Amino acid sequence: MIEPVMPGFRAGIAAIVGRANTGKSSLLNALLGEPVSVVSPVAQTTRRPVRGILNEDGLQIVLLDTPGIRRASHALSSMLNRTARGLVTGSDVVLLLLDASQAPQDEDRGWMQKLAAEREPVFAILNKTDLGLRRSAYEAAWAEILEKIRSRDPAFAPPAIRWFEVSAATGAGLPDLLAALRAAMPEAPPLFPLDMLTDDPGPFFMADVIRGQINARLKAELPHAIAVAVEQIEDTPEAVAVRATIYVEKPSQRPIVIGNHARMIRDIRRAAEKDLAEIYGKPHKLELWVKVEPNWSRNYWLLKKFGYVSA
Repeated sequence: MIEPVMPGFRAGIAAIVGRANTGKSSLLNALLGEPVSVVSPVAQTTRRPVRGILNEDGLQIVLLDTPGIRRASHALSSMLNRTARGLVTGSDVVLLLLDASQAPQDEDRGWMQKLAAEREPVFAILNKTDLGLRRSAYEAAWAEILEKIRSRDPAFAPPAIRWFEVSAATGAGLPDLLAALRAAMPEAPPLFPLDMLTDDPGPFFMADVIRGQINARLKAELPHAIAVAVEQIEDTPEAVAVRATIYVEKPSQRPIVIGNHARMIRDIRRAAEKDLAEIYGKPHKLELWVKVEPNWSRNYWLLKKFGYVSA
């Protein structure tokens, strides 16, 4: 139950969007100071919206981590791209995350094109400034897109945009970004209980942690052929016992995940157990199974089971 609050309380939603591997999950975790979203070097590690909730006196900011946009090469990519684009509407501010160390990509321009047509204020966040800074290139790309729209519609009024230079890795620039986010929140009651850090269901988060460890080891062999579902959780005083199934699409992929003499799946299990123990402050014991499910990425009921679709 949402608690009553004094007049003047501010609350709102900030959607974090952008192409894959710009650091959206890293930014969310850095702003919250807690590992709410799984971070991995593999593109589209985030496959479902993850909400992190920043609660302060008189303020609640709901930070929405979205799947990263990338050129769609398979059905799953297309579905994730549609999900990410649809989450912008209704946000109080949109955080467009850009990789400051690289030149603008087609996916960056695609997001700019979409956000230019929306009404939500935009914070253009140049992340990874510790690796380089190409601000002028991104500002020029934004100006070019606005000019093209104006040439077709002289009455076009672009959304308000502010530029920020940050590094989620080092924390540089985050205080200024947080101050701007606080000021952007409208006067409204809290959207979630004031002691909640995330509304992310535990089983889905645990599955993401396991999948993150698989990606870290098999990103070249199986970057998008893997999905994980937590089937059972038993919380005892000593430890949390978790049974999970790793889904692959082809019989030839199963031995890759298991590895020679089961070394690969053992290493995945141990690393995921370590991550979960650190996150939850309690030992976790994992039981992992590998199942072949052809075309799971096209199976609506399995996608729902994995948490990739909500309706």
